[in-house]
Amino acid sequence: MKKLILTSLLLSCTVGFTSCSDNPAAVTENQSEAAIAKGSTNKVAGAPWVKQFEDTFDVGSNLSQWTKEQRADYNSWYCDYYSSVPTTQWRDGKQCLEIKTTKLSTYKYQSGFITSNYQFKPENNTEYMLSANIKLITMDGGTYKSFKDTYGAWPAFWSVQGNGWPTKGEIDIMEGYSFAPNSSRFTSNIFYGTSVGNNLLGNSAERNYPANFNVDGNNGWHLYESFWKMKDNVVTVTIKVDDITVATYTNSSVSNLNLNNFGPHSIIFNVNVGSKDSSFIDPNKINLFSTVMMWVDDVTVYKRPI
Repeated sequence: MKKLILTSLLLSCTVGFTSCSDNPAAVTENQSEAAIAKGSTNKVAGAPWVKQFEDTFDVGSNLSQWTKEQRADYNSWYCDYYSSVPTTQWRDGKQCLEIKTTKLSTYKYQSGFITSNYQFKPENNTEYMLSANIKLITMDGGTYKSFKDTYGAWPAFWSVQGNGWPTKGEIDIMEGYSFAPNSSRFTSNIFYGTSVGNNLLGNSAERNYPANFNVDGNNGWHLYESFWKMKDNVVTVTIKVDDITVATYTNSSVSNLNLNNFGPHSIIFNVNVGSKDSSFIDPNKINLFSTVMMWVDDVTVYKRPI
């Protein structure tokens, strides 16, 4: 998430980091091919990938692998996170995590923010693949509308070490910004600094998604991925959407970036509304109709030697 926060706020942010990963299990190439043959967007990785973490968000789940935040958003005056908001629901015939926004008053919105208790970071000569299938959708009363019809929504899928931000880094896989009637915008980003509360990169690592990315394509479902690897002590982060590379980051990509200093990351899904920067998102133009929702069909983390 784009950081516009004060050091005092950063220091107040703590995240539960008890590991709750599944028992690692290898997945065969045949299983991967079967998933592709069925037209599934689920990420099923073949050998030598080994599953480290998974949540399929089965309806009725208490989301025990996650911490549900209850606080104001650090980047916006207009959004508060409630722990009751993230739920599991049947959506599009899938069992999903649902994060749903609600307008509470003219300048206040209720939303959700969920952080995995599981953490990961590549050791030397290993690679991690973080994948999630996500749909962004809007409702106007009982009518579904496109995310692109809204103004001021800011959904995100990212990984971060919350303690001492940004000294252990942040990887933004997907950040969506809705600016109707102008085009919505989707980006990846990286944040890093050597002292708490001081991001040295600004937004110099922000990379726009391809111009032809259509959030409504494939019935709105898209596969978002982060590949984080260390080969002979050289760290590379690659961001993909629907198997298309959006960005590749190394230490030489951006001045002051040191990916080798990144710490173990947790996984985050959230939907922010508005910003503390009114020149970025005008609070007087915010329009989410009845609600904006993020649906997450599944999230997985795989690991392999390289």
